[in-house]
Amino acid sequence: MKALKLCCIALSSGLLVGVVAGAYMGTWIDGVLIWREMSAGTGYAELSNLQYDQADTEHARQALLGFTKFSQSMSKLHSAQRDKALLVDTGRAYLRLAAIEERAGNSSLSRQYVLNAQQSFRSMGRDIPEAELNKQVTKIASPAPPNSPPS
Repeated sequence: MKALKLCCIALSSGLLVGVVAGAYMGTWIDGVLIWREMSAGTGYAELSNLQYDQADTEHARQALLGFTKFSQSMSKLHSAQRDKALLVDTGRAYLRLAAIEERAGNSSLSRQYVLNAQQSFRSMGRDIPEAELNKQVTKIASPAPPNSPPS
């Protein structure tokens, strides 16, 4: 009987230690994963912005589209749902895409990108009117367009 009691105490102690250690490690691992995902989003945003600034129009468009597709896939992850910076970067990428399309004369596609930007900003709790976003697109589109490819 004493051996059974000792086994029960040992098993209970082991379970308690396992639950506490597992909860701690789960929180730590989740924190590391969130940090890595946020770093990936930030890095990709920086890369797409650099390509927007330095590349020709078509490559700038492809870079921004690649980033928005990446951010959509990231937003489906539980750990990335708290990443407000990713939503801001995504909204800005959509505004840059709208400016590219505005310069190209594709006003309907430009409007769709403005609406996508508005939704991205709304997802983080900021409801920005479409008119205000259109002003931002005009401001972005007014400087010189991205570099043209060398002839």
